[in-house]
Parts: sequence; structure tokens; C-alpha cells
Amino acid sequence: MEKILEVDLSEGKWGNKEVDQESLFNYIGARGLGIKLLIDTTYQGIDPLSPANPLIFMTGPYNGTGIFSAFFNVTTKAPLTGISASSHCGGKWGPRLKRAGFDGILCRGAAPHPCYLFIEEGRPSIIEARDLWGKGTLETEKILREKHGEVEIVSIGPAGENQVKFAGIMNGPRAAARGGVGAVMGSKKVKAIVVKGRLPIDLAKPEKVLELSKRGTQLALETGKQFAKYGTSMAFSFFNERGVLPTRNFREGRFSEASRINAEALKSKYFIKDQGCFNCPLRCANLHHVPDGPYKLNEVEGPEYETLMAFGSNCGNGNIESILMCNYLCNDLGLDTITCGNLFALLMDLFDLGIAKPEQFEGTSISWGDHATMVSLVPKIAFRQGIGNWLAEGPCGVAKRIGETALSRVIHSKGQDFSGYEPRRAFGTGLSLITSNRGGDHLRATFYVNEIFKGELDKDGFEAHMDLLLEKEHLMTVVDSLAMCKFGQRNGDFSWPVLAELLSSVTGFSYTDGDLKKAGERIWNLERIYNLREGVEDDMLPQRFFEEDMADGGKGGEKVSKERFAKAISIYYAQRGWSSKGIPTAIKVQELGLGGKGGCSFDSEIT
Repeated sequence: MEKILEVDLSEGKWGNKEVDQESLFNYIGARGLGIKLLIDTTYQGIDPLSPANPLIFMTGPYNGTGIFSAFFNVTTKAPLTGISASSHCGGKWGPRLKRAGFDGILCRGAAPHPCYLFIEEGRPSIIEARDLWGKGTLETEKILREKHGEVEIVSIGPAGENQVKFAGIMNGPRAAARGGVGAVMGSKKVKAIVVKGRLPIDLAKPEKVLELSKRGTQLALETGKQFAKYGTSMAFSFFNERGVLPTRNFREGRFSEASRINAEALKSKYFIKDQGCFNCPLRCANLHHVPDGPYKLNEVEGPEYETLMAFGSNCGNGNIESILMCNYLCNDLGLDTITCGNLFALLMDLFDLGIAKPEQFEGTSISWGDHATMVSLVPKIAFRQGIGNWLAEGPCGVAKRIGETALSRVIHSKGQDFSGYEPRRAFGTGLSLITSNRGGDHLRATFYVNEIFKGELDKDGFEAHMDLLLEKEHLMTVVDSLAMCKFGQRNGDFSWPVLAELLSSVTGFSYTDGDLKKAGERIWNLERIYNLREGVEDDMLPQRFFEEDMADGGKGGEKVSKERFAKAISIYYAQRGWSSKGIPTAIKVQELGLGGKGGCSFDSEIT
């Protein structure tokens, strides 16, 4: 659409943000342009919840033009981690933002009172929203649809309003949540962004885009049948069988009650129907309900694999209806389900070991599988009520208040708690979680596909495949910058050459697969530079993985060798062309074309 809306919330003004053609080519869109805008418009040490921290919503060039093109990206400095947050979300809002006339929105400042943005075919307005403040996302969307008609909405719940450090931004039941981007939106007093319009999206070669999309549809429907049937929950039993399912705060890799909370259990009793994101043939989202009992629910989308892991196995919880309720509450109140579940797992671990005491938590304690207490705590966190005010700081924040022993029990990298993969039995995947530029996250490389699903590293060990890790990191960076679904990209076999042809056909630029690989590396290095600028360079597994064997007694659950880890991270840095300390060299920095912007000065290494 060649327009990025720039909104000054403090002044109540807006205009168009210009992006030069070179930056469009080099950084593509979504995740790539998001980090470029963040580093160009901020200074070192900015408080994530200050008005000066921008909140950037970006679509990608492929967004809304074909299959698997529903995603959008939210970039900001993360309240949870203090580094760059780059959260993705599916649904329908991303394509509709484009049809409303803009490729992205850059929000600066903070409104004097609660408001929402309304954008209709290139015409933005800021509307008072005092009456919406305090409401859940479901009620908020209902009210706004009744008022504005056929619209798409992103909104925050009470968790974002109260600046919970792991608050998300919701598009219906879909969340952009990792890092606490919803807290930034709440700090700006923005309750929602409502978009409406049917403006056309011009393509350089529409026939070729249609051809490639049809090919991807056919391949995805052939290879992704199980994924379409169950969604990401299909992985739960698979990971449990292989001993990589985080259980009881990563003490074990297998959960004895897995069959009670897996994909088949969901499908057999609670399933209503399938649904999917904009223009998606797989329709991997499953709607469920709980017909009766204490956790009765009319309808909830999901839970995804990560949510089943976080509220289920990692908490020693075999009650599937409580997981459905936690998922529903997090969606409505606007919380990251992964961090919320992992927080409960940490608390259970600390109480079990005697590190935490009830008197530290206003008389509350929680033990493995205590689903009733979990469900009761979710609203308290969102509203920062009682001990919820403390828990709202996230796993590291809670542990720091208890002491160093508690902090050593947190499974995180760069302040971001791990997603659902056990590194002691999947070393390569574990390394990918800690090299992730947004902290412990599986989607930055999706390396679990290669290591756990495909078993590609079994023969030679992970270190012989370091080039594959880097290639996957760059590929997922490009996919995120296109604003494309990763599952669709994989199932539809959108390889480097196909992506290059697709992007050329969408934009009119002439991309080779080499150009795209270089763009992926460029964006990765810029994210690294931003994090270094903010003082974070910790590529380290949690100490527990070096000290504790897995308690399930299965093969391959031994603690990680420090020597092996040191060698692997050294190979990774060398393969990237970084210094031995993990710092991009002057040559790598020059490739970014920054020219000293963003508060960085460059010598032989970034300083």
C-alpha cells in the first residue's frame, strides 16, 4: 500500500511515515521493517513502558494476497525482557489493515485517556474509549462490531491495561503476546485498533502469485492432513513419547497423564468445529467447549500445543477442562498462555522444594496439578489484585523477589521463559532457543522440526549441522518479514527459490534466493545489534541443564556438558561471522547500511 501510518498519541496527530525503496528491498516488511523502525526511532536504555517507546504494527508484502498470508507483526522494546519484542499473530486483522489503506502503524507517545484507533480506507481517527477500559477482549470486540459493522479488531484486555509484563494483544482468540507487547499498548492508553475497508492490493504479477498460491494449497493439503485435523496439539503425544515434553518445570520429559490432555482427548469430547485464518486451506484452529462442570465453557479456540504444555504437563496437571478454562481466561483478559503456565509451574516447583513459603504469597500455596488455584490466579494477575500484582512481573520478576535460589529454577533465556522443548534430549533445539533474538523461543528457527520430527541430526550430532540452524534462522526471519504462516510455508513447500519468485511477483522487485538469504541474515544481525545496544548478550542455557539429570530416568536425559555447550556456541558465533563474544563485526554492521543510526557507534566491533 506504500503507506505506514504514524500516530502521535500524545498530540492526537497522525501522518504518513516514509520508507525508502532500499529499506523495503533490504528489510522486506513485518519483522524486518519492524526492527529497522525500532532501532531508527529509539535511543539506548528507553523504558519499555514510557511514551517514547514506539509500538509498531507491520504487515508484510505477501500479507492478504494469497494463502497463508494472514499474519501481522508487533515490534517494540519488550517489558518482560528489555530487548526487542517481535510478536506475530494470525487471524484476519493483518489483511484487513492493508485493505484499510496501510502497510503498518507506528504509535508514539501516550494518549491522555483511554482511546481506540479507527481506520477506514485510509482515514484514521482517535476515538475515546473510557467505556471500554476494564473490559475483556471478547466484550470489547462485540461492542466495537456493533458500532462499526464489518471490521477487524486487535485489542488488549485488563492485563494490558494494567501493564502486566506478559500481556498480549488479541485478534479474537489469536495472540501477539511474547515479551509483553500488550503492556506497551496499555501504557499508551490504546484499548483497540479497529480497521475497515476493501481497498485493492496491487500485485506486480497477479497471475504468478495465484499460480504459486494454488501450488502451495495443493501441497499443504497433501502433507498437512494431521495438522489440519488437530492443529498444533497433534505434537503433544509425539513429544511425550520422545521424552522432550517439559514436565513439572522441566524436571522431566515425559508426563504420565499425557493421554488425558492430548489432541485425541480434545477431539473426542470437546471438539465443536474447525476454523482458520484468512484464506487458509488447512483451517488448523479447533473450537472446543466444556459442556458442564466447574469449568463449563460455551466456546474457546485451542488450546495450542504450547498452552497444553504450559498449563498441563509442565504443571503436572492432567485436568484438560481446567486447561481449556485457563486458555479462555488468558485470551479474554489478554495474557500470554506460555508465560502464564510456566509461571505456575515455577511456583509449584518452588513450593515443592521449600524455596517459596505461603507467607510470602499472602497465605497462598500451589502444588503440582492444583488446577483450581491456577484458574483462580489468572484474573488476579490480569487485574494485579493481591499477589497477582507480584505475579504480573513474570517468572524472573517473581523469582528475583524470593532470591537467587529461586531465580536458578527459572527456565529462560534473556528473560523470556522457554517454550515447550526439553534441551537435554534435543540439544540443537535447545541451542536455538537461546540464540533466539527475543529470548527462549522455538519459532525463531523451528529447529525442532529438523531435530525431533525429522531426526536429521541423529547420525552426526548437532554440531555438524550448524549451517542448517543458521539457514533455518534466516528462513524463518524472511517468512516472518513476509508475514507468512510458518506452518503453511513448511506444508506448502515454499522453499527459498519459491519464496524469491513469489516476493518478486508480489512487489515487482527482482529477488533471487541469494537476496532473500542475505536479507534474513541482515535482519537477524540488526536484531542482535539492538539487543547488544540495550545491554543483553546472554546466549546461555539455564544453569539447571548443566547440573541436573532429568528425573524421568529415560535414556538421553543426562545433564548437558559445559564443554560441549561452549564448543557449540563458539562454532555458532564463528559461523555467523561474529566475534568470539558474539558481537557482529564491522563488516557485518556495514552490510546493514545503518550509517551510525539508532544510537550505535561502530569500530572493529559494535560498542
